[in-house]
Amino acid sequence: MAGMNSGLDAKDPVVVAAFRAALIHQGILALLILGLVSAVWAAARGWLAPSRGTAGGAARRAAAWAAEPAGRRLLRFGTGLLWIFDGMLQAQPAMAVGLPSQVIAPGAASSPGWVQQVVNWGGTTWSAHPVQAATAAVWIQVGIGIWLMAAAGGPWSRLAGLAGAGWGLVVWVFGESFGGIFAPGLTWLSGAPGAVLFYCAAGVLIALPGRYWRTPTLGQAVLAVLGVFFAGMAVLQAWPGRGSWQGAWHGRPGPLAEMTSSMAQTPQPGFLAASVRAFTSFDEAHGFAVNLFVVLALAVLGVVLLAARLVHAARPGLLRAAMVFLAVLCLADWVLVQDIGFFGGLGTDPNSMIPLLLLVNAGYLALVPAPATAPAQTAGAGAAQQALRSP
Repeated sequence: MAGMNSGLDAKDPVVVAAFRAALIHQGILALLILGLVSAVWAAARGWLAPSRGTAGGAARRAAAWAAEPAGRRLLRFGTGLLWIFDGMLQAQPAMAVGLPSQVIAPGAASSPGWVQQVVNWGGTTWSAHPVQAATAAVWIQVGIGIWLMAAAGGPWSRLAGLAGAGWGLVVWVFGESFGGIFAPGLTWLSGAPGAVLFYCAAGVLIALPGRYWRTPTLGQAVLAVLGVFFAGMAVLQAWPGRGSWQGAWHGRPGPLAEMTSSMAQTPQPGFLAASVRAFTSFDEAHGFAVNLFVVLALAVLGVVLLAARLVHAARPGLLRAAMVFLAVLCLADWVLVQDIGFFGGLGTDPNSMIPLLLLVNAGYLALVPAPATAPAQTAGAGAAQQALRSP
């Protein structure tokens, strides 16, 4: 794509050395700033409340942990870890030069012209300042992840969620070409509608006031939206004329088998490549059965999640079974189709299945009440919620 190629080799030793030096210098600076801010914050807290002492601080931290709903905690920690992991992937030596031409441009190649123009603008901006852009991406993503994991509640935690959603939107538009939703042939199996869009959804949910997480309504809404999503993906998967029903056609692999065959050729552990190749062969021989299974599975999951509150009230075991089945289906797709997502040298995230599972499980935990706790724990949690309740 015009404008994205800087003319440099992705492994140019000068650029790689400059990138590493910038990461080290900025990392040291970040640690110094963090240490200074932490020292000032600790001194200010001690000066404002000298009588509370260390025990009081520990009690407040324990109270904050107890007050945070389980679904929000899972989403906050899980998304924080994903952002940190993505930041580490962004620190790969070839990322500074190779991202625009080897990741962004191929992803936008099949999208409409206007999408390519938007993405080309972002890629050109990156190529003009590759070292600065690459290091900024690393520290933004690592910083958001640490922020999410460190802030358990209150305005700072909600602001971390908004920061994650905002940056995720930037990555989704420029890095994932709107998740490829305007390109032909995209399916749930291959990662529609883009992994980072699930990060954005998680950030928005984390940014909600705490009172929304303390009723089943939010969990019902999250699962219902995901139910509509799964039902829509089932329709898309079943749509005729897209090649989804053929594992092979006139001696050539179908779209799914062709994608997994190319994924198996990327540098990765041998057992993963062998698993993907085995699935490719199976799909080529039984493409209709594979697609029928995926369509039915997505449709059933869509219906169950859309009516999750009614299903839980009538048959709670059925909803739990659906959650287990969904986890197995997502993990199987993550390994056999998406090939873990980040191998091959310039992977930027683990693809869509892991953040999707985080959203589904967070919705489930928000819908289903937690088991009753001991009286002392219940009283403590009630006091903590009263003290930490968000506006």
